Parts: sequence; C-alpha cells; structure tokens
Amino acid sequence: MNNIMPYSILLFLLLCFSSDLRSEEQLNKAPTLLDVGQPEESHLLDSEKPFPVDAKIIALLESSEKEPLVAASLLSKVNEISQNFNIAEKYLMLIIRANIITEDADIHKAINWLNKAILLENKIAYAQLILPEFNQIHLNLAKRYIQLAQYKSAYEQKNKYLDKYRDYRKQLREQRLAKLNAKYETDLKVKKNELLKTEHELQRLQLQETEKEAVVQQRNIGILLITAIIFIALLIRQLKINATLKRLTERDNLTRLFNRQSCFEQGEILIESALKYQHDISLILIDIDNFEQVNQQYGYVIGDELIKGISELGKETIRPRDIFARIAGEEFAVILPQTNHEQAKAIAERFREKVQHFRYVYQEEQLQLTISVGVATLSQTQKNFGALVNAADSALTKAKNTGRNQVCSYINQDC
Repeated sequence: MNNIMPYSILLFLLLCFSSDLRSEEQLNKAPTLLDVGQPEESHLLDSEKPFPVDAKIIALLESSEKEPLVAASLLSKVNEISQNFNIAEKYLMLIIRANIITEDADIHKAINWLNKAILLENKIAYAQLILPEFNQIHLNLAKRYIQLAQYKSAYEQKNKYLDKYRDYRKQLREQRLAKLNAKYETDLKVKKNELLKTEHELQRLQLQETEKEAVVQQRNIGILLITAIIFIALLIRQLKINATLKRLTERDNLTRLFNRQSCFEQGEILIESALKYQHDISLILIDIDNFEQVNQQYGYVIGDELIKGISELGKETIRPRDIFARIAGEEFAVILPQTNHEQAKAIAERFREKVQHFRYVYQEEQLQLTISVGVATLSQTQKNFGALVNAADSALTKAKNTGRNQVCSYINQDC
C-alpha cells in the first residue's frame, strides 16, 4: 500500500496538468491576426514586419494537429516548394514535422524539431510569434515534456505560451480599438467599456484558475495526510497485535501471571543482575495442599476458581518488583530481587497465612485451602537460577513431607 500511494498521487497530478493544457488549447480558437488584418500601430510589436505564410502550410498545420497520418502523406508535396519558404514558413514546417510524430519512442525527435523552430524565433517578428499558429509550439513542447516526466520544463513552456497569449490578446484589443476609433469615434466610450468588461472577465478566469490550483494543492495535501494517518493507524494496530501476542506467550491463561517459561527467563536475568551488583535474591516455591482431591470432589471449574483466588492473594502479598508466576497446575513461584533469606521467609509466611484464612463459598459450603512453601536464597546455593530452583524445591518437599501448611527454608531444611 505504501508503494502504491505515491504513484497514484503522481498520476493524479499528471491528469490535472494535462486538463489545464487542453483548456489552454481551446483559447487557440480565438480570431488570429491573419483574420483581423495587419495592425496599423501596436505597442507590443517589434519594428519588423511579419512574413507572409502560404495557405497550404496553414492547412497542413491544421491537418497535422487533427490527422497527423494524413498530414504526413501530404508533407512530401509541400516539401517540393520548400526552397521558396521564408523563415516563418520554415518555422511552421518544423512544427508540422513534430506534430506528425505519434510514436512514444520518437518523442525526442519531436522535441528536436520543435527546438530547431525556436532557434529561428530571433529572425521572426514578435507580432508574428504570438499568433496561435506559432505560439502553439510551447503547448506542443509542454505535452512532449510531460510524456518524458520532465515537469519543470513542461511548466516553463506553458508559462511562455501564456505570456505570448496575453500579449496576443492585448494586441488584438489594440487593433480592434484603433479600427473602432477610426470608424465610430462617437461610440468610443461604449467600446472601451466593452473592452474593460473583457479584461475583467479575463481577470475572473485567471482568478478561477488560481483558485483551482489552490484546490488541487489542498487536495494533494489531504491525500498525503490521509495516507500518513492510515499508515500510522496500521503501525499502531500492528504494535498492539505484537504486544498482545507477546503477553499471550509470557502469561498464564487462567491467572494472567507469568508462565513457567517467562519465570525462568526473568530468573536468569535477575540472577545475572544480582551477581553483577552483589545483591541477594530469593525464590519462593508454593504448592496447594491436596489440590487433586479438590478437583476430584468439586470439579475442575471450582479448582480453577480456587487457583485464581490464591493468585489474587499472592498479588496482594508480594511487592511490585517481585516476579509472581504459575509454573504448573497448582504450583507457583515468586522471585524476590534484593531480598535476603529472612525477608523472603517473612513474605512467604504472610502469603501462607492469607491462604489459610481464605474461604471460598460453594453451594453454602465454605472451602478452605492451605499451601506448603519452600524458600531458598542465592547465597545458599551455586550462583545460577537452576541451583536456586532446586534448593527451593528441596525446601518445598520438606514442607509437604512434614505436615504441609508450613514454610520451610533451605538452610538446614529449617521449617
């Protein structure tokens, strides 16, 4: 999805830009200077006079725009009189050669013909260059550059076209105004008002174009923001899924305590830290007394409820930094960082007393449980977690074999 969105945005921009070019081509349908005659006086033109253009070349130019294949077949006939062409006619013939190129593989050839024509512009009067027949060269170049994804060059050619088009429109207004003044001096004010309205309309159209560009820009920004939001949302969702999966792999399904694997992983880490900083660490192993009889008499559903009840008592007893885990059916473990043997034994005794006073009501019968507890400290064993577990398990076995419901320490098997 991240790879698709940038290409979609680029395609959208290309379509919008191509639409602007098509709308600009429609402006070429306005009357040309050839239709209204040569100006008597112009404030925009050079002193040079426009070159005459053969009507056959104008017809061939129009044909190359609409039916390039037909124009290509007629090109050889026109070339027979090419030795008599003036600079302006050569200029238009180069445009025609570019227009009849329709294959994408020959785009560079078309651009080459158009650039050759531009090299002739310094020999042609500006008044003639701003005519639609000549000025269309910039639109043609813009289209070709878009096909090559050279958008900066296309944008520059479009601006050149617009600059000449504005001068062309201004030139037309001046010519028309001069003729109207000569023929209808009494109506001069009315015609000026009409021209002013035309200018206002052009300004309105320019304003609409500016607003349209602003809307497109806002739309693109919106697309980028939506893409970013979707990406962030998917990232957050994936992180939540990963966190959930991690919790499921390290937690017991029934009690939500750490499971056996997580307990041993945490134990190894805490042992390494205790050895590094020379802190003591203790381990408590807990076994529910006669729990198999409870399951047989009351069922596993009640047994699960009792296990959850004892796990809640354990959470109330231990400290926030301690690791409380369910390592088997009715067996629990508590890792006590920075805790000596006496402190660990005191915590174990509090836990045992809480369980002894715990009552679970089942069908008006109060069920009571007890636990046997084994306590060991790292200073009493070899310096690894496995040895600490074996020591605590030895103490737990002693507690179960000597009457249950008691806490035994690994030191001399003291209970």
